[in-house]
Amino acid sequence: MIRPFISLLHCAKGRTLLLSVMLFCTNLCAQEKLSLNEAIRIALEKNHGVQTATLLQSQAELNNSAGAAGLLPLVTVEAGYNRNDLNLSQKLSDGRLIERNAATSETYSANARLSWTLFDGLVMFSRQSRLSSLEEESRLSLKLQMEETIQRVIAAYFAVELEQENLLALDELLKVDSIRVLLAEIRLQAGNGARPELLQARLEQNIHRGQRLSRMSQLDGQKENLNVLLGRDPATLFSTTDTVSLADLRADESTRSADLRLKLAEQQRQTAFQWLKEAKGGRLPVITFDANYAYNRTENEAGFLLRNQNDGPGFGLNLRWNLFDGFRTSRTVRNSALDLRIAENRLGEQLTLRQQEERKLQRDYLTQSEMVTLELESKTLAGENLLIATERLRAGLSTALEIQEAQRSYADAVARLALARYTAKQTETELLRLRGELLK
Repeated sequence: MIRPFISLLHCAKGRTLLLSVMLFCTNLCAQEKLSLNEAIRIALEKNHGVQTATLLQSQAELNNSAGAAGLLPLVTVEAGYNRNDLNLSQKLSDGRLIERNAATSETYSANARLSWTLFDGLVMFSRQSRLSSLEEESRLSLKLQMEETIQRVIAAYFAVELEQENLLALDELLKVDSIRVLLAEIRLQAGNGARPELLQARLEQNIHRGQRLSRMSQLDGQKENLNVLLGRDPATLFSTTDTVSLADLRADESTRSADLRLKLAEQQRQTAFQWLKEAKGGRLPVITFDANYAYNRTENEAGFLLRNQNDGPGFGLNLRWNLFDGFRTSRTVRNSALDLRIAENRLGEQLTLRQQEERKLQRDYLTQSEMVTLELESKTLAGENLLIATERLRAGLSTALEIQEAQRSYADAVARLALARYTAKQTETELLRLRGELLK
């Protein structure tokens, strides 16, 4: 008599839940299906940090030129026209007197000049090497920014997945809560139940509903974080399609040559070395070759010289040697030498930290992989235990304490598994960075 009644009520109350699920699924279908690879592609195209690094690289490429290094000559062209209206009064030695008001005097001039530095203590060659080194630094910085963005996108993507796993676990608990409340109501109406049992069931149902609302808010926040990394509207709706998968990775000495941070530190040391060479060149003389072609013409309406014109080429060599400049050059050389030592120390520090990091990450990754296997087994056991407790509840054999413990164990197991997978994925991503494989 009771079982058909239970089924009827269960189906009646299930209609509302079914309708909610259908609406939720319809909303999901309207959302963008976002895979991890697609998220990375969008981030590399639209992330503001990547775009800024790309512009800085373009700027460094523009600055790396022969002209900026001083290897090319400087060519200038000048032209001018001047007019004067003067009152003229001249007394010549032969007694003549020349007086004229508003006499016009016009001057035309043009000049083409070439100046080419032939020798400057090899500063120009050191400068070109430094500009090339700075361009390489900007290229490595861009790749580092892309690596960092990929790491953050992977972390944000699977943070969404983590919240979804916890949300699904709460949905399972709410299903059990619905059964508990339903059975408590039936027993109370049949006269063989107690109202405190019903109140306790509803209280725990409300607790789980509150937890679900909190998880939904956290899920929305994680999605907004991912959208910001992708350089798009934080309110963009999407659903993730990829789940956490782990690979067998190792980082050792053979992979150090692919570490972009080490490459950048080495390139910065090279730039500092070129700065030092450039500073030392300031102690040597500078030899320049100068050539020009000049044209000048003057016309006067009055005076001894009515017209004067000259034009023609000219050239020469000039030497300039800075013998004393208040020790500024020496100070610049010493500072550049200190900058080189600082860059070398930073490179050594990066090598030491990399050795420590690869050992730590490898150790952590192995431990976390084992934790994932262990927590996966725990989730399976907890799910089976919750299923048994639910069936016992349907049969009226389970106590409230037993079902509460089964629910708590299941929720904890799901949360631990999701967190273990998330942590292992972050470590795997860091290992891929050490191996130089994030951008592949």
